[in-house]
Amino acid sequence: MGSRYISSSYQLDLATNRFLDDFPVHCHFRDGLIGQRQMHAHRGYELYFCLDGQGKLLLDDHMVSLVPGTIAIIKPHELHLPSVIGTMPLHRVVLSIDEHYVQMSFNTSPGISHCVHSLFTESKPYWRVAAARMDMIRNLLLRLTRELAEQRDYYEAAMHHLLAELFVILTREQCCPPDPDHAENASFHLAERILRYLTTHYAESIEVSRLHERFNVSRSHMYDHFKQATGHSLNRYLTLYRIHQAKRLLLDTQLSVTEIASAVGYGDLSHFFHTFKSETGLTPNTFRKQTGQ
Repeated sequence: MGSRYISSSYQLDLATNRFLDDFPVHCHFRDGLIGQRQMHAHRGYELYFCLDGQGKLLLDDHMVSLVPGTIAIIKPHELHLPSVIGTMPLHRVVLSIDEHYVQMSFNTSPGISHCVHSLFTESKPYWRVAAARMDMIRNLLLRLTRELAEQRDYYEAAMHHLLAELFVILTREQCCPPDPDHAENASFHLAERILRYLTTHYAESIEVSRLHERFNVSRSHMYDHFKQATGHSLNRYLTLYRIHQAKRLLLDTQLSVTEIASAVGYGDLSHFFHTFKSETGLTPNTFRKQTGQ
């Protein structure tokens, strides 16, 4: 999918997709600026592991506090946006894994297959690992990065082994309860409740100006808090989410454009056409044709 499909506030992560086209696993240690400044989505799973610093991750209907030990699992095509809090750099590891590789490469081992299913299908989207396990996970990821970079004999077997060990550790650690005293998590609570409502009810008619009644806060507090936490206004986020879902339906189903408009919350077909073209530069029908449907 080319850059002509990229809107001003939502991007398809072409770099990650190209990585996964070339090889099913990529692992990078990063401590510089976050390259992505807009909400984006990509193929494959992404495991985000915070080593040091502080940040936040807008992940579909969750607000994740990135502190040392935070693990977040981003699923294929899930909208997300990480950002740094404060002036200190955010040290993190980003592990990208092709969806087909995750599903097929570990299914011959029942134990590992269960771990994979628990992590990538049933898992809560984020949690914080115990401090005693952080070095172990970091060292596993470092070894994985070296194997992928050096590509010595049998590196694919070594990669498979290291991933299996990582999945076992993470499956055990994901059951640890979150830190209830972490102030940043508390500050995200209202924004996350609103996000969850929007992503659950986006197919319905939502009167954004009256949402404050549902959450028992003032309208101005709701607007200001959501914008501060997510970087988007309520109306803007709802539009981005609806258009993202419309793209997925155009690509993955044979539903008519009229049916898709209704399925993503647009009762007025002309409004859907106008919004979709404004966001993508294409009409829904052209988008579908140019992406192979």
